[in-house]
Amino acid sequence: MSVLNASSQGRGAQDRMMFLDYGDRFFAEAFVVPTSQPDSATVTILFRMANDFLTFVRNDDRSDNGGEYVANMQVSIEVRDSMGVIRQRIPWKSNAYTNTFEETNSKTEFHYGWATLRVGPGTYTIAIELLAKKESQQRQLRLPPVTFRSGRSKSPIATPVFGEPQKSGALRPYVFGGNLAFGPRDASAWIIVDDTSETMYDYRLRQLPYDIRDIRWWAVSDVVGEERVQPRQNITLSSRSTNDIPLLESSSVGQGGVGLLNIDIPTTGLVPGRYQLDLVRRGSTDTIAVKFHVMWELMPLSLRTIEYAIEILQYVTTEDELDVIDDGSDPERREKLMAWWKKQDPTPTTTWNERMSEYYRRVDQAFFAFSTIQEPDGARSDRGKIYILHGPPTTTSKKMTTSDRPVEVWTYANKVGKTFTFETNDRGIVELMDIK
Repeated sequence: MSVLNASSQGRGAQDRMMFLDYGDRFFAEAFVVPTSQPDSATVTILFRMANDFLTFVRNDDRSDNGGEYVANMQVSIEVRDSMGVIRQRIPWKSNAYTNTFEETNSKTEFHYGWATLRVGPGTYTIAIELLAKKESQQRQLRLPPVTFRSGRSKSPIATPVFGEPQKSGALRPYVFGGNLAFGPRDASAWIIVDDTSETMYDYRLRQLPYDIRDIRWWAVSDVVGEERVQPRQNITLSSRSTNDIPLLESSSVGQGGVGLLNIDIPTTGLVPGRYQLDLVRRGSTDTIAVKFHVMWELMPLSLRTIEYAIEILQYVTTEDELDVIDDGSDPERREKLMAWWKKQDPTPTTTWNERMSEYYRRVDQAFFAFSTIQEPDGARSDRGKIYILHGPPTTTSKKMTTSDRPVEVWTYANKVGKTFTFETNDRGIVELMDIK
């Protein structure tokens, strides 16, 4: 297999990447924390939106040092009770900043916001609307109902909050609709339970069967362990939170507070799919069952369709290997494809495959960046092949030949150490003409 040289994408590919459709980049979730009052709880609502979801303009305010470009973020939060009566409307607004035009179109850079409110016992539905000057740009999310019950309960008080644990003990929440993000780092789940003592819980995390519509990976082993409740905890948004990095903190309080289970989730040992976390209070039959998804948030589009994902392997494998992978039903082919990539994984002790992720990310970029009328699939073009194998060139230059044909020269000053010359032929196809 050819070695992929990891590198940031070039300007041309960035300009076309804004057309890639990864779905709406607006997420939210909410969780409930009982207060010291028996019939009162705090609902914390977290949301995040990608840069390309916002409308940026050049920042002409010289007194504003936030960045070169600014976007006004306005959100309206509506809370209804189980009868459909509006209990609260909360306006929220802030500014998002970037320093470059390319960042304004980013699908991976996010800005966060949050709001809190007090509620009594009951079930509540929350709608979050992103306001915009143009009606076509407005978006609304409706969250799953949240419930607060006074008194003891055998269920978790709140939906688990998944996030990245920090050295300080804080949690950086994913804000991914209650799901767990697939990636190269492990996670934690904060689960609020109705325990006032250091009760021990046994837990088992297991993979659930795939749905017919799911992209199949491979089976992973159950994760079992035990965790002691941290009693009388106060869970709040940290004062160190910013619009770029929200943080949750827990601190011990003398009276009141809630029980907190901090479960380590070995994300690097999981694959995308559906899971269930079962927790049993030791010495009792009290059981908590939590279902969630592990999701690859920016899974390359070229990897989602099995036919295309296999065909585009042509640059890094043989025809015989492709024939073996491409034989069988869709689930069988998907399993063979994943098994092939697993052999190429530079970090085989984790399920996150950097090489596979980078390969198909480049395929996505090449598909659009080098697409022309004559070559609609840019990933299958000569330029696409070189881009997929070597990444973006260090420099590019364009000129005309003596016969008025466009010529494009890519120079790699990194360890690739080569120069590729492309020329447009009479049919309008860009061909690789020379390698030095």
